[in-house]
Amino acid sequence: MTNTQTTAIRRMLVSPALAAMLVVCAAPRSQARECSNATLKGAYGFTAGSIILPAGTLRSAIVRWQFDGNGNFTNVIIQNNNGTVVHATDTGTYAVNADCTGKIFTDGSTKTGFEILIVDAGNEFYSVRTDPPTVLSLFNTAKKIFPGDDSDQ
Repeated sequence: MTNTQTTAIRRMLVSPALAAMLVVCAAPRSQARECSNATLKGAYGFTAGSIILPAGTLRSAIVRWQFDGNGNFTNVIIQNNNGTVVHATDTGTYAVNADCTGKIFTDGSTKTGFEILIVDAGNEFYSVRTDPPTVLSLFNTAKKIFPGDDSDQ
């Protein structure tokens, strides 16, 4: 066997071996792309708009959510209900699924207030209000106030 043939055989054997190693090394990373309650941790700014049915009353709000990463939240709400400004606070719980969907239980965890979809590795989430059924959501978006900061403050 010539040196050229030996080199060609080595290349044919080494290339698939390297490719297999790359696939094996990449697999844990793709499997690690799941969400949990810990995905929501830290402070988020939230905007919301809605119509209260049947009267068609307009409502808009800004909210500062504080998620602890363990399924609990507190928030501060500034809401405009058809021209009347209301300041409020709330506490509750949340549950995040591995596929990055989840639910936020508002009013002291007595209502399924929002169904959510977490994006951008937990730096943002979209939501739709589900309780009460007389509130029609127009837009609901939350973004992390300090991306990369997972503190409880």
